[in-house]
Amino acid sequence: MTENEAKLLGQRINLCEKIAGSRAALAERTGISARTLENYSHGRNDPKASACVAIARATDVSIEWLLTGQGAPVNEPATAGEELDRKIIFNIAYFLASKSKAVKADPDEFADLFLSLFDYCREKQQADGKSFDVEAFENVVEFASKQFHRHSG
Repeated sequence: MTENEAKLLGQRINLCEKIAGSRAALAERTGISARTLENYSHGRNDPKASACVAIARATDVSIEWLLTGQGAPVNEPATAGEELDRKIIFNIAYFLASKSKAVKADPDEFADLFLSLFDYCREKQQADGKSFDVEAFENVVEFASKQFHRHSG
């Protein structure tokens, strides 16, 4: 991440602190220390993916917007069908993480990250004016799974 990208990400995290009410409130909601959030806000440290997911969820902002500054900052409300899809995907990822000896991550964290990956793919395609492409998502999941397996072993 370039210095400018880190600065811009820090500005978006700072905005998320304001959405939460304060840095302390965001820290409480995410489980990330206020000191660490301060370092992210000032661009001194790059947040991990799990921290970005926690910040986006705690403030109900789009993960794409938080990471890239593109797209709408506020998540659009999900339809009943989309919410059901999200629950199914979360449960499958949780089950796989809890039963697989290859996955060395906490099942909740793994499922959250997996669901964020799904949301990102869906948001990206919708932003480009395309309908959700299941095959493209399957390719991304396969790639992510291989990367995760490579780094968790």
